[in-house]
Amino acid sequence: MSFEVHVRKRKWIRVMQIVCILISVVILATFASLIRESGSLIWLAINSVSNDVLAFVIGVFVVSLVLPTTIILPISTFYHERRPRIKVNGSDITFYPLWRPAKKVTLSEITSRNVKGDTTGEKIDAAVASVLLNPVLSYGVNQRYAEAQQSPKGMTYTYYSGNKKLITISTKRNMENLERFDKMVVDKLEGKPLELEPEMPAAEMQPAKKSKLPLVLAGLIGVICVVAVTATMFIPHTASPSPDLLAGTSWLSGDDNSQWVFGTDKTFHWYQMEGETDDNYFAGTYEFHVGQDAINYLTTELSDYGITERTIKRVISSNSEYTLDNFVCFSCFNQSFMLRGKEQLSEDTLSSYLGFFLQDGTYLDIANMTTGTYYGFTKE
Repeated sequence: MSFEVHVRKRKWIRVMQIVCILISVVILATFASLIRESGSLIWLAINSVSNDVLAFVIGVFVVSLVLPTTIILPISTFYHERRPRIKVNGSDITFYPLWRPAKKVTLSEITSRNVKGDTTGEKIDAAVASVLLNPVLSYGVNQRYAEAQQSPKGMTYTYYSGNKKLITISTKRNMENLERFDKMVVDKLEGKPLELEPEMPAAEMQPAKKSKLPLVLAGLIGVICVVAVTATMFIPHTASPSPDLLAGTSWLSGDDNSQWVFGTDKTFHWYQMEGETDDNYFAGTYEFHVGQDAINYLTTELSDYGITERTIKRVISSNSEYTLDNFVCFSCFNQSFMLRGKEQLSEDTLSSYLGFFLQDGTYLDIANMTTGTYYGFTKE
């Protein structure tokens, strides 16, 4: 006679495991994305505290409590489902406590048993309610505990070998074959002969095949988590094309009163003196980017300058006026440079700039990426 006492498999547990794993993947992917955008975990914490303390507190709560729960809960329930509590093989019995090594005994070594109502959960609830809840709510919880003592929803079975406790099992966990095992123990304690099940012919005996599906699913879920986090950390950010905030605008320099005009056809004109095109005059085309698109452009098309996304994020965090949304990066392709009536360029030259739109987009605070010179332009 061979059988196992184990937790019955229930569909809602499988659903709970899947939901927890999906939540874990979302949290890990989101957290990885935030770390990547900030440059490091330390900068993420600094930015969160400086920008939104509530968001920082929520983030700490999610990472320290919700994430571990959604990871540990599926693992714990999977472990409980796979690990039998008692394994019977004739008169040889193996007990499997939840977190301790297995104990092997024979049926004759079990000398006593104890059965009582399981009110552990209600007792804990009542103790917590007495401390944390108001008297009205606490009274209701204590009443439920009192009712559970009169008619418990589950029973606990404890088996002993002499004074040594072998195992305690509660029926609240919806155990399979527990009553069958208990009857076998009771019959032994009462001196009744052990009822053996009729043996099957050897030709008909086939070992029960344990499904490998849970292990495969667990491995697959682990791979999905790793892939999701890795993809979030290393796949380049994508951003929608930038709106051209320079098109059709004119700007005056606060340093020398020069004028910079941007046309709607992606052309630009820079005048030392407004309208003068034969001296200190530049003209050409331009390419404009803003926000995350500007960072992508800076770190790919202009990567030779060696400016990283992490560097830009640090600059943004250093000034409350700077945000990702008002960060700009653009290039001017100089096709003409007139000086004292003569053309100075024999081929196109490139000038790239980065900076920020400030004062609701009316002030352009930029630096020339080649010379490092800062400029301030006010919108006309």
